[in-house]
Formats: sequence, C-alpha cells, structure tokens
Amino acid sequence: MKPLKVVVLVALMSLVGHAQERSTADATYALKGPVRTFRVEVATFVAKDGDYVEGPRVTQMEASFNHDGNRTDLRIYNDNGELSRRIVMKFDGRKMTEALNYDGAGKMWLRIVDVYDGERLLKEELTYNGDGSLRSKKTFKRDELGQAFETSEYNAQGVLRDQFKNTFDGRILLTTERKVYRDDGSLASSTFYEAEKSRSETTDYQPDGSIASKTVRTAQQVEQYGPDGSLQKTGTISDEHRLLDQVVLNKDGSTKKESSAPDRVDAQGNWTKLTKWQTDAQGTRPISVAYRTLTYY
Repeated sequence: MKPLKVVVLVALMSLVGHAQERSTADATYALKGPVRTFRVEVATFVAKDGDYVEGPRVTQMEASFNHDGNRTDLRIYNDNGELSRRIVMKFDGRKMTEALNYDGAGKMWLRIVDVYDGERLLKEELTYNGDGSLRSKKTFKRDELGQAFETSEYNAQGVLRDQFKNTFDGRILLTTERKVYRDDGSLASSTFYEAEKSRSETTDYQPDGSIASKTVRTAQQVEQYGPDGSLQKTGTISDEHRLLDQVVLNKDGSTKKESSAPDRVDAQGNWTKLTKWQTDAQGTRPISVAYRTLTYY
C-alpha cells in the first residue's frame, strides 16, 4: 500500500518556512551544517540461506546546494538507477528566480519563473510547459508585514486549482486553509491547519463529492481514515518530514508495520545509513537500506 500522505503537510510547512526564508537544505531535508552535495543509494534486502542480505546499491537521488543552503540541482533516478528527472534552480542572492525541469533524456518539459516586487517579496510564480506555453500562474496577497495571507494558483484557462489562506496574529501564524480543485472546478481536497494545536486535517474527495479519505495529523502523529470513517493507517513523521513508521490496519484485523531509523550519522549529525524494517505476522525483517554520502563546504 502507498505510504501516508504527507505532501500537503510538507507544503504547509514549506509555505511558513518560505516566509521565514529558511534554506532548502533546512526546510526540505533538515540537513545540518554547510552541506554542498549529497547522494543517496538504496539496496533491497533479499532472503538467502535463512538470512537477509543486501542486493546491489542503486542510485536514488543526488542534490547540490549553494553557500546559502539552497538547492541548485536535483537528480532523481528510477528503480534501475537511470536518471528520470533533473531540476536546476537559479538564484539571485537567496531568492529563487527560475527552476528548470528536465526528463531523463535532458529535454526541458517544465519551467518555473518567480517574479518579485520592489520589496523583494514574491509577487507571482509563472509555470510554463516545455514548448513555452503557460501552464499555471500563482499570485500572492500580502498584509502590511509582507506576509502572504492568500496564495492562489490558476491553470492556463484561468481556473482556480490551488489556494492557501493564512491568518496571523502579528508575525505569528494562526491557521492555514488549503483547497485543491480539479480542472472542472470540483473540490479535490481540503486541509485546515491550526498552529497552536499543531494539528491539520486533510479530506480528499471523489469527483462526485463523496469523501475518499481523511488524514489527521497532530504534532508528529498521523492517522488516515477510509471513506466509511474506519482507521486504515497510523504513522509518525520526523522533524525532517520523513515517515519514521507506518502501521497498516487490514480488514481482517491483521497489521503490517514499516519503520526506519538511522544506523549511522556523521559528525554534523546527518544520517549516512538508514534501514527500513517491516513487521507483520511473519515477524520482523529488513526491507531496504539507504546510504547517503554528503560533502560540505
């Protein structure tokens, strides 16, 4: 089964982080120290002679960062270790100005351009297809402190696709509400986040408007419910937005737990080896192990 949905939660955190100008290394990866590059390789365990042994390592991801901690290059690889996507980001100081998305063959298929106002605050974000046609446009409404209280994204036809609404007490974030729409204007999902309670609730909808699933997060704990309200999954999220563990509750009453924890960390406190485990009726066994090589400025 697919892991718990944390994309919306990460997006909410990133929105707040952007306002505070946190670096990509910090806000996205929770990296410590002046990281220059990292590379992640993953090996899957296989059963052999009554034991579990690592299979060959396959490159999963590579990233580069500038001196400000912002990511300038990201390479994503498929299960065979072949490059499938590359993102190149350009900056003016700490402000991102452009992001170029390439496929594995090096063809640019998506371009994002950030436009700033006279106060150096993000005013618009324009997304283009590889042929140069407009794909979407994101606009920002700000208060007198420069904080974005409304962010709206429209597709090329002007249809609202994604919207955030924030409330503040001075510079303190109180709530965030997000709504995602389909091309036909129907509501696909809604999220409400309360900062004081560290709680968010996301509801996904079917095209006919019925509930598909609901995800509730309180601090680091996450629960996912089915359309009938039954609990389907629980999980724990780390400070770096990584899924530490996930428990799947099957209809027959059985459970399956997947968890991961660092086996090794370097002198800066960043993990360099991370093993994923699975526990079910057959016992506990390793599933995969990730190795991360980091370089520093």
